[in-house]
Amino acid sequence: MKKEWSVTDNMGNVHKIQCKLGGFGGNKVIVDNDSYKLKSSNWFIVVVDYQINLPGAACNLVIVGNKMRLAVNGVFLDDGTPYEPVRNIPVWIWVLVAVSCVGGWFFSGLLGLCAGLIISMFAIRAALEKKMNVVIILYIVNLVIDAAIFALLMQITPYMGY
Repeated sequence: MKKEWSVTDNMGNVHKIQCKLGGFGGNKVIVDNDSYKLKSSNWFIVVVDYQINLPGAACNLVIVGNKMRLAVNGVFLDDGTPYEPVRNIPVWIWVLVAVSCVGGWFFSGLLGLCAGLIISMFAIRAALEKKMNVVIILYIVNLVIDAAIFALLMQITPYMGY
């Protein structure tokens, strides 16, 4: 996945910022043909808050899951909302991410793990937008999904010849 922005600093110089996720080179950001590796702050989901210092413009590249956003001078370019650092996500949300993914794996297998990862991406996005009620509802939905998958697996397992 690749995304590209053009940023003009206060001296009128145009800077090209590219972000590439995945691939053999890993996650990286390219600023005016200079490449920098990006490291996720979370083991389960790609979460990056990378500061780019340009002359006359402070930029922050924020990546959560597969959503890439660029903030210039404290404002996101895509929707004009104010920039909020990723590290302001409460610790209990990261604990719920781990519990939903690992618990989903143990109780519902690969489907539970995938459900935990997908719901955790939406929950982290909601936490960045300070919608904690949505976060709690998402994890309740994840619990219901894992229970439904577990119940379905218990129903079909006797017919599989194990």
